[in-house]
Amino acid sequence: MLFASAVNGVATDRKAQIVRKGLGLCLATLCIFSACSPGEGPESVAQSFVERYYVQPDLLRAKALAHGLARAKIEDEEELLQGGPRPDGTAGRRVSYSLYTTRKMGEDRIFFVYDMAISVDSRVMKRRAFISTTRVKEGWRVTNFQEEDI
Repeated sequence: MLFASAVNGVATDRKAQIVRKGLGLCLATLCIFSACSPGEGPESVAQSFVERYYVQPDLLRAKALAHGLARAKIEDEEELLQGGPRPDGTAGRRVSYSLYTTRKMGEDRIFFVYDMAISVDSRVMKRRAFISTTRVKEGWRVTNFQEEDI
């Protein structure tokens, strides 16, 4: 009887272990997919890019949303910053933005224009960011971006 009880205990522990591993795998998969696709839609991708590139600069995270020319621009910027001390461009800096306009160029290409106010100390710079999104194999991605003073 003691042996049967021990075997049942081992079987129960093994089942619990399998369930925990399965849940862990499901959770990890969910995290990976949610990290790779912020909202999926073109406007969501453009807004996430603005957040990651302009508001709280994180080139690695911005690059995850980029494709083609936009990705190449970020990689060039990373190369320029490589080897030197990275300045903390966010110290004393605030960025606010709003969507100015959207222009649909077919089913797979949408342009977004954002107005930004960049505050550093007591100075405020007004900029306009042009974000081009395109549907690619991986989903919607930013394929080009540029900004100008307004």
